[in-house]
Amino acid sequence: MANEITRRSFLGAAAALGARGQAAGSRPNVLFYFPDQLRAQETGYNGGRNVPTPNIDRLAAQGVNFTNAVSSCPLCTPFRAMVQTGRWPMLSGGVMNWINLPSTGQSIADVFARAGYDTGFIGKWHLAAGARAGSLKRGEPVKPKPESEFVPPGPMRMGYQHWEAYNFHANFAKAFYYRDTPERLIMPGYETDAETGMAIEFMRRRASSGRPFMLMVAPHPPHPPWRPEQAPPGALDRIPKDLYWRPNVKGRKDAPTYDPRCYYSMIANVDDNVGRIMKFLDDSGLAENTIFIFTSDHGEMLASQGRYNKMVPYAEAVDIPLLVRWPNRIRAGTKSDALFTPMDHFPTLAALCGIGVPDIVNGMDLSAAVLGRKAPERDAALMMTFVSHWDFPETMTEWPEWRGLRTKQHTYVRWLNGAEEIYDNLADPYQMKNLFDGRRAPDVMNRLRARLDALLKESHDGFFAGDRFAEWLTPDRDMVRNALGPLPKT
Repeated sequence: MANEITRRSFLGAAAALGARGQAAGSRPNVLFYFPDQLRAQETGYNGGRNVPTPNIDRLAAQGVNFTNAVSSCPLCTPFRAMVQTGRWPMLSGGVMNWINLPSTGQSIADVFARAGYDTGFIGKWHLAAGARAGSLKRGEPVKPKPESEFVPPGPMRMGYQHWEAYNFHANFAKAFYYRDTPERLIMPGYETDAETGMAIEFMRRRASSGRPFMLMVAPHPPHPPWRPEQAPPGALDRIPKDLYWRPNVKGRKDAPTYDPRCYYSMIANVDDNVGRIMKFLDDSGLAENTIFIFTSDHGEMLASQGRYNKMVPYAEAVDIPLLVRWPNRIRAGTKSDALFTPMDHFPTLAALCGIGVPDIVNGMDLSAAVLGRKAPERDAALMMTFVSHWDFPETMTEWPEWRGLRTKQHTYVRWLNGAEEIYDNLADPYQMKNLFDGRRAPDVMNRLRARLDALLKESHDGFFAGDRFAEWLTPDRDMVRNALGPLPKT
């Protein structure tokens, strides 16, 4: 049923409330800030060398740092779908970019809104078909649609009441967005700066309302294009000419149209804006009762393993920062090695706020780990990509499909063609030694194989070729089925 709540999640939420003596009127605010394509390795607190991140480092020092946060499907739409729905991609349908994700009425903003929260979304949405609607085949012409990146009020916004967002674009210097009409609005200044300003104004207006808020802010940088004209004004001057490159880098393709210094300049700007938010929260008095989450949707290979972009199982693509601050509730400067996936944000934040979650949510409540308490954790995180091109249901093209596991020690990968890889991330953090040769550590390999098979079954994943997902979608990229069968017609 649409409003059905699991007994387990209800009791967990009630216990969380009781443990903190939290009345409904004092529920915490939630601010979820996630720039795009920011890998964990580039933050100062993680040893990044190319750009200082003093504000992000200060946030880490004031909250909990999840050292095993994983982008379990390292691609924009799948991550965002997992955050919003808390569901396995094979059920939500978030298997590739540019899909009209169906609304169930039970996404995170739906649930928070029904609990009395003001909900808002600012920035890049990427949970709609947008300009790709009309074709599932690469190279096939699509009839242009006016203001295709406008997401209209209603079910497609999945419970968000306040909206200053767009589905997709990559013009950071002259970014556009929409409110509740298809009138294209231009952000004042650089995208990340403008969206942070919008977030501060949203929070300012609600500071004295008596109602808690749940706000998500999704800047598109530091996603490409990495060109000087798309870099934040003046930020390139802060980046060294000679960059540090990770030991597993090979086949670099630096070019004026793909300048990695621009990536780091965008990270510097993200850090500036984290500082702006922290100052506002402190100055306004909102900090003490605001859960501030900082993370990213996936990383960036940046020539590690000879790769660029994402959609691969290696650390640079799947390791993401995850910091959570809640003064006087979360002990400052703590670390958790719990395996944290995008699906887990929904049940975890709901529990921290004393809200039950619907039965359809598959993520794990890790609120105990946030608060530094002992509780059950997952032994392995399922990782995957479903298609071999980020925008189309293809198989075995640029980024061949794979499934894998991440444990606290190992990464295990099974490719669609049957090849396997295993890395000991503690002994080999750069993943330069594939331990799979059919002879070494057979007990470890067999255990990981069996665990992957079990998680594939649990997640309803038959591990089939990516071109079969075309059967799930209309040419306009509306979902008509998922792993369980045809979807009800709306």
